[in-house]
Amino acid sequence: MSNLKETKPTTRRAVLQAGLAMAGLPLSGLFARHAAAQTRTVTKVLDFTTTADMTKAEQEGEFLFYTHDGEPAAAGICEAFAKDFPKIKGKYLRAQNGALFSKILAERSAGRFAVDVIQFSEPATALDFQKRGGYQRHVSTQSEFYAPEHLSNPVGDCFCVGVTFAGICYNTDKVKPEEAPKTWKDILDPKWLNAMSVKQSTSGLQFVQWYELRKLYGEGFWKEFAKLRPRGFDSRAQLFDRLAKGDDKVCALAELAGYLLQKEKGAHIAFVTPADGLPAGTLWNGVVDRAPHPEAARLFVDWLMSPRGQMHYQNNPFLYYGSVRKDAPPMPGGTRLRDFKLLAPSAAEMGTYMASQEAFTKEWNGMLGL
Repeated sequence: MSNLKETKPTTRRAVLQAGLAMAGLPLSGLFARHAAAQTRTVTKVLDFTTTADMTKAEQEGEFLFYTHDGEPAAAGICEAFAKDFPKIKGKYLRAQNGALFSKILAERSAGRFAVDVIQFSEPATALDFQKRGGYQRHVSTQSEFYAPEHLSNPVGDCFCVGVTFAGICYNTDKVKPEEAPKTWKDILDPKWLNAMSVKQSTSGLQFVQWYELRKLYGEGFWKEFAKLRPRGFDSRAQLFDRLAKGDDKVCALAELAGYLLQKEKGAHIAFVTPADGLPAGTLWNGVVDRAPHPEAARLFVDWLMSPRGQMHYQNNPFLYYGSVRKDAPPMPGGTRLRDFKLLAPSAAEMGTYMASQEAFTKEWNGMLGL
């Protein structure tokens, strides 16, 4: 791994190619490959195994978690972990993906190493952090339950903790079903002037949507969209709160998770699944290099990778992230990730995708007046 001074972003191509080559290896082979990096005792705790030193983890008594998720989601994760391990207190700091990345790089450049575990909402960000030497190698015993493409290369730096995806959502008190957008092109209708919301450019999923719809409909798509003066917000909670109150008629980046939460609260909103597909983002999580509470961090990541952690991510109403764990049960409502057509940059185009980030940020910030 290289040092923190390097700034060139890495890509997901190498991870996928190397991971596929390892697809046939048994777990014993996986651990043998990384024996030099990690030889640790395996302990069974509750109903899963971990290589964390439980005595030391409890002595450390805490960990700090950096995440892109909103306040209720981040708090819920720490609370769920604390129920299983009451001697270890989880603390968190949340920010959108881009802001989170900038914050930890600034801290590390200043010689500050306070965070133990970090989670990004954009794979290229996680891989850029990996190239900078940001992760501490931790080969979890739970790795055998994940496909190679959902693990870092080398295995043990980070893993895909879940998948989020978005369609279109509208307020049913403000918009009649026959008038509602049915396709992505429908959000360009002039009747949505000053009536739509999106996320800001710091959102990894917003970058994916910009890239994928631009690829489908051409560079002029978002220029037409900008004419409608959409409003941009930091979190999906803001998007759906505004939509439920009728402050906006349409949300053009409506995560299924946010929709399900608001529907459970009785909001008068409806979700649209465009036939062209749903922009999707994978979420990546790992132990941070020089973590001040390394054993608690390892235990937390093993818990996240285990059925207990994955059930929380998939079923908590502030998350509802689809699990990529091989033995994951259906999502709420009985659906699975494979039931949806998801749009995301392929490994082959990851270089082009990352090269377009500056253009995205400039166009998006200009559209939102930032």
